[in-house]
Amino acid sequence: MADDIYDLIRRNMNKTWPLQLPKHKTVIDFLKIIIPTEEEAKILSIFKEPMVEIKSVKKISKLTGIALDKVTEICEKMAEKGTILKTGKSYALLPIMPGLFEFYFVSRKDSEENLKKASKKFHELLDKGLLDEWYNSEYPFFRTLPSSSIQQKAKKIDVNKSIDVKHEVLVYEDVESYINMASSITIVNCACRTTSSYIGDVCEKPADYNICMALNIASEALKSYGLGKSVSKEEALDILKKAEEYGLVHTIINSSGQDSMMLICNCCTCHCGVLRGLTDFNNPRAFARSNYRPEINQEICKKCEKCMKICPMKAIWHHWPHEEDLEDNFMVIKENMCIGCGLCAQHCPNDAITMNKIYNDVPEATLPGVFRKIEETKKH
Repeated sequence: MADDIYDLIRRNMNKTWPLQLPKHKTVIDFLKIIIPTEEEAKILSIFKEPMVEIKSVKKISKLTGIALDKVTEICEKMAEKGTILKTGKSYALLPIMPGLFEFYFVSRKDSEENLKKASKKFHELLDKGLLDEWYNSEYPFFRTLPSSSIQQKAKKIDVNKSIDVKHEVLVYEDVESYINMASSITIVNCACRTTSSYIGDVCEKPADYNICMALNIASEALKSYGLGKSVSKEEALDILKKAEEYGLVHTIINSSGQDSMMLICNCCTCHCGVLRGLTDFNNPRAFARSNYRPEINQEICKKCEKCMKICPMKAIWHHWPHEEDLEDNFMVIKENMCIGCGLCAQHCPNDAITMNKIYNDVPEATLPGVFRKIEETKKH
C-alpha cells in the first residue's frame, strides 16, 4: 500500500493537537503495523482532525464507498484494537498521545508479533528525538499532581483559620478532588511500561506497579470493550496511595478544566515518556511542576535517607562533613530537580518534611486553551 494514505492520516492526526508526529519514514512504518489493511487506512483517512470530528458508520460508508455492514465490522475491530475511538454509535480519529499510543498498547488486542514490531518502531521514534519534538514549547502538556499526603496534612489545618489566597487548594493540586469529580474511572496497564516490556526492557517493580487511570470519556471508551478494570472512587484513591508507596508520580494534562480530565498517569523515571523529558533529556519544559516544594526540618530529620531513595528525580542528597565533626551532616534538596510530587514527605518516617505551596502557577482552564498556549509558545 502507498505511503501517501498513511502520511495523510499522520497529518490529520496532527491537526489542532499539540503532540504531533513528525514527517518521518519510521512514523509511516509504525502506522503500517497497527493499521495494516487498505480498508482500515481508507476509513481513518477521511477524518480531517482527531477527537472532535465524529462520524457515523453511515457517513463513513458514504465517504469511503465501503459497504455499511463492512464498515461496521471494520470499525468495531479497530475500536477493540485501539486504533479508532468509538463514541456512542459513531467513531473518531485518535491523536497520537494521549490517544492512539495508549489505546493500542492498553488493549493489546493485536497479534504478539505486531505489538512487538510496533513497540520497536515507537522506541525508534523516541531515539530519533520524538520527545524533544513534543516538548518544544514553553507551555508543558503535562503537569505533576501532588501526592495524596499533601492534602491529607493540609486538611488538618483549622478551617476557620485565615489562609492567604495563594495557599488555596485547587482541583489540579488535589488528587482526591480530581478523583471525586470524575464520572467514570478505569484502571489500565501503563502503555509506556508495556511497550518497553515488548522490547525486553521489563520494569523491575512488581506487576501491580503497572497502573494508570483513564477518566470520564477515556474511561467510557475503554469500558465499552471490556478493557481495563472499572473502579469506584474509593478504590481509585486506594490505588493512588499504593502507587505513591511504590514511588510513582501522578501526572495529568496541564489544565484546570473538566474537559481535560481524561487520565492520571502514575509515572516512573525509568520508563515514563513524561518524566524522562527531565531525567534523560534534561528538558525542564517536559512537564509543569506542582506549586508545592518540600522543606526539611533538620532538627527532626534522622538522616535515614528514605526521602533520598524514594525521590524519583534524585533531587535529594545527603551532605557529609569534610572535617571530623560527624554531626555536621544533613539532607539537601536540589531545587532545580524537584518537581513537587510530595513523595519525600509521604515516606519520611519522622514527619521531618513538609510540603509548602510557594508558587501560584495556574494552568489554562480548557483543553483548547492548552492547545493554543502550546502553539503560541512553540520554538519554530
